[in-house]
Amino acid sequence: MNIRAIGGGLAVAVAMLSGVVHAQGRLSYALGEAAALSPGLNAGTLSSLSNGMGVAQQRPSALRSPADAEDYPEYPAVVSNNYGQWLFGGHFARQSFTGFNPGYVVGPGDLIDLRFWGGYEFQALLDVDSQGTIFIPRLGPVRVAGIRNADLNDVLKSNLRRVFRDEVGVYAALASAQPVKVFVGGGVVRPGLYGATSSDSLLHFLDRAGGVEPEAGSYRSVRVLRNGRKVSDIDLYEFLTQGQMPLVQFHDGDIIFVPPREATVVVEGLVAWPRRFEFKDRITLGELLSLAQVQDEATHIRVTRIDGPDRRSDVHALRDAETASVPVSGGDQVEVYADRTNATIVVRIRGEHEGSGQVVMPYGATLGQVLAGVSGTPLSDVSQVRLYRKSLATRQKEVIEQLLRKLEESVLTARSKTTQEAALRTQEAQLILQFVERAREIEPRGQVILQDGIPSDQLVLEDGDVLEIPRHSHLVGVHGEVYLPAAFSWDESAGVSRYIEMAGGFTQSGARDRVLLMKPNGAVRFAKVGGWFSKGRVEPGDEILVLPRVDKKSFQFGKDVVEVIYQIAVAAGVLVRL
Repeated sequence: MNIRAIGGGLAVAVAMLSGVVHAQGRLSYALGEAAALSPGLNAGTLSSLSNGMGVAQQRPSALRSPADAEDYPEYPAVVSNNYGQWLFGGHFARQSFTGFNPGYVVGPGDLIDLRFWGGYEFQALLDVDSQGTIFIPRLGPVRVAGIRNADLNDVLKSNLRRVFRDEVGVYAALASAQPVKVFVGGGVVRPGLYGATSSDSLLHFLDRAGGVEPEAGSYRSVRVLRNGRKVSDIDLYEFLTQGQMPLVQFHDGDIIFVPPREATVVVEGLVAWPRRFEFKDRITLGELLSLAQVQDEATHIRVTRIDGPDRRSDVHALRDAETASVPVSGGDQVEVYADRTNATIVVRIRGEHEGSGQVVMPYGATLGQVLAGVSGTPLSDVSQVRLYRKSLATRQKEVIEQLLRKLEESVLTARSKTTQEAALRTQEAQLILQFVERAREIEPRGQVILQDGIPSDQLVLEDGDVLEIPRHSHLVGVHGEVYLPAAFSWDESAGVSRYIEMAGGFTQSGARDRVLLMKPNGAVRFAKVGGWFSKGRVEPGDEILVLPRVDKKSFQFGKDVVEVIYQIAVAAGVLVRL
């Protein structure tokens, strides 16, 4: 006996035993596998097998969902900048529409759940045959093709009364739509023949075909063809912008054709949808901006046009009524932006002061002008005011991120000469990558260093700046790699070494040659341990930060790690230990 024939028979047996014989789609798939395994099982044999098992009589009320079918492969979604491309990510393809709207028209292949009670009792699931009829015992064939779903019950009731005079109740409902196969072609990612049900949506078939091809297909005119004639012309933008989607009842052999893409315009800048938009015939700037949804802060529009070898730009005010009627051509680029000058700035004030927590100043206001309006308290130390700036904090974060990326690349691309060295480098890499992960969570303060001797009326403030008015302090903080981090009362005669001794001294990982003295105004300097500070003594309000020691001899990337630790300590005033 042929081994392939045995395999084919086993495939049929498995299909029967697994309980899927009641589902026509699953059985067809199993029989298809059997045919592939055994050429001796021809189409007639397989058809008789399926009929013998009563598939038509036991078909469920709804065909399977593509999500449950093993023969539906998964495809990655196509990523592009086209407006509407996000429609085709598989969500429509994975669900088959099993409901029926009142306007659905019954056709061959549909399954009707029919029940009579009273003077005549009958219950069955009946297929609409190729002639559009269903056969009802004691009543005969009844034509139902072409009847609207909403009228089905009344039509069957009127036919029943022609035969039975006694009161007979009628219940008729569509159990499942007819299975159909529809061609999808033109500008789609995967043209082909796709099977579903007649009630499935256009988006279901398009999604099964991978969606509209980004560089070739049109969203504005998707056509449904039947016997060479156009049944429907659907604009997908109407679904995206208005939620409108014409319901098409598909027939076997219908064609969904996506024509070539029309003209396009790219919209960028302050819009909700910075995308490439397609349009038919012509479009105005107002219509285009309505699709892109302009943000509130936008003020102007720049339209860049390509005119042969020349490139020219036109600028339009958004509030100008005539702007909306400006025509836009294919290939143009539209940028929406804000062109405002700040009339005022807002500066936050925190710390030891009285009054409002923020002040509004004219654009170009200086630090001196703001401080002149600040009401201090007896404890305020305005001479040690601290300035924090968002733009500086952002820049500090970028510098740290660049160093961390460089460190990561060095670790991940390092080579080893021996197996023992490779094992050591692996352990080192794990340690450094953990350090990098923690370091990325640090947020810099963005403190601006206010140098002594620079008049405060020369320092121009920015919108969003934060001024902190500290209290008069007679404390000196000691942090980092010491045994007892704490704050100590200021001693005029004490130097950096003395304060570190009061904090318990250096830990085993403390670096004696990397001690930072951080001044209240943001200035940071290296301190000399064992003597006086190189550029002045410790003063009230200062902070001493002992950095950790990194063994550069045993650590291949010790130098890079030290640089990152220093940058974080200066920018954020904290330590990240390796």
